[in-house]
Amino acid sequence: MVSSIQSRLVFSASVVLFCFLGLAGVVLNSAYQQGAQSAQKDRLQIHLYSLLAKAELSKNNRLVIPSGLSDPRFMQVDSGLYAYIFNTKGDVVWRSSSSAGEEVDIVESLNPGQKTYIKVQVAGKSYIELHYKAILENALGHLNTFEFVIAETTDAVDNQNAAFRSVSWQWLGGIGSLLIVIQFFIIRLSLEPLRDIVKDIEKIQQGTAEHLSNNYSNELTDIANTLNRLIDNERTHLERYRNTLADLAHSLKTPLSVLTGLYEQQSLSSADIKMLQVQTLQMRQLVDYQLQKAAAKGHLTLVAPLQIQPIIQQITASLNKVYFDKKIKLVSNIDHTVTFNAEKGDMFELFGNLLDNAFKWASGAVSITLKVIGGNERSEKGIQIIIEDDGPGIPADKLAEVLQRGIRADETTQGHGIGLAVVSELVSLYEGRLESSVSPLGGQQWLIFLPDRSIT
Repeated sequence: MVSSIQSRLVFSASVVLFCFLGLAGVVLNSAYQQGAQSAQKDRLQIHLYSLLAKAELSKNNRLVIPSGLSDPRFMQVDSGLYAYIFNTKGDVVWRSSSSAGEEVDIVESLNPGQKTYIKVQVAGKSYIELHYKAILENALGHLNTFEFVIAETTDAVDNQNAAFRSVSWQWLGGIGSLLIVIQFFIIRLSLEPLRDIVKDIEKIQQGTAEHLSNNYSNELTDIANTLNRLIDNERTHLERYRNTLADLAHSLKTPLSVLTGLYEQQSLSSADIKMLQVQTLQMRQLVDYQLQKAAAKGHLTLVAPLQIQPIIQQITASLNKVYFDKKIKLVSNIDHTVTFNAEKGDMFELFGNLLDNAFKWASGAVSITLKVIGGNERSEKGIQIIIEDDGPGIPADKLAEVLQRGIRADETTQGHGIGLAVVSELVSLYEGRLESSVSPLGGQQWLIFLPDRSIT
């Protein structure tokens, strides 16, 4: 199996080329053969007219042919060109000198004024015969019917066809070989941008370049842009993993130092035990937060559009069971056609944290709106999410703290945990916007816009 694209293209083009040239050769040979045969028939007809012009009927009703026909081959024995004249009984009344030893048969079905061509094979030789039945009239007005026959071997025509066939196949073969060489260099030149992409990728692997250049053909520009987005995503993920580990290590220093000091004491007071519980809880929350932040993937370059409505339905169905005693009234205004290029786990984290907070703090009503906005020259296309509740809301002076990226869990507003910090991290990864305000329901309103990077 041919593995090279260039080899495949050359092989495929060569097959098509040889098929085309083969068919062209067959058509040309067929056309030339038909032309040669037609020309031979025309020559036979000219000889017939010449013979008819010389044939005369005497007063005693006998056929007279003056000597000296137009073509000297009629006078040469075994020249390949013969002439015969038959009477109505089928007897030969005249024959050319060249026809000595050669015999032909008449066509009895011919009517006066009709002609026909017959191809016969005699003793390994091929002939074409022209039969014509004519009525001659003498000076006394007497009429007599004769059948004129002009016969010629096809050797000359067959030799011409063979010569033309040999020359045409040689020329077509030479042209085909030349075209294969030309198309090889054309295909090689056409595939040069692919080799440039490979070279640029090798430069990225060696660390001498950060992205693929945009100096490619129009057909490869989208591929190069997609590869660049993949490279950026991988670098972003790697950097986030490193930062997460560094943040986790830094955040655990203080709780570990406190625990170490408590461990060195001989006995623990109730305050020390309380401190131990607090620090342990802080460590667990820190680990949970950093793991959730590290798991967030952000925009994925090669991913199928994700249906958002089923995710929201699954989350709200679970929360209705968890907060069944609160009898929360959920108002949904969701466009079921909305899709978004995102990781499914990220969407579960985003909607799960916001809706969980809304259900947790709501007095009796939660509202969620999902729709597509923008897409014109003035605004960017994306999805808008609005989640509201009628609870107490978050104090304005604490809002910035709960959304601070990398915040320690013990610095968040009581009751809101690390969920909102994860939401803020996710929105940032998707290059979106997160806004908070007082809801018309009386509680908290979260407005999120996530741009659709799949259309870039």
